[in-house]
Amino acid sequence: MEETVVQTLNRLRQQGRLAQLAVSETGFSFDPRTGQSFTVNETGLFALNLLINGGDTGSIARGLADEFEVEEEMARSAVEVFIRQLGRYLQ
Repeated sequence: MEETVVQTLNRLRQQGRLAQLAVSETGFSFDPRTGQSFTVNETGLFALNLLINGGDTGSIARGLADEFEVEEEMARSAVEVFIRQLGRYLQ
C-alpha cells in the first residue's frame, strides 16, 4: 500500500531528510546524505522552504495560492504531488 502524503511528510521529517537538505536561493538543492542534487523552480522553492520550516500541506497550499495567485485547490494538489516526489527522491 502506498504512503499517504501525510505519512510521507512525517517520514521525511522523522528521518531528518528535509532538515538535511542544503537549498540555495536559486532552487539548487543538495542532499548531503546521498551526494545527489536537484533543482526546483520558483514555486517548488517556495514550497520546499515552507516544508523545511514545518509547514503542512494546507498552509503551503494557502501560501502558494496567495503568492502565485492560483486556486488553493490547485495549489494543494501540486503540493501533494511535490511531497510524493520528494518522498521517492529522498529515500
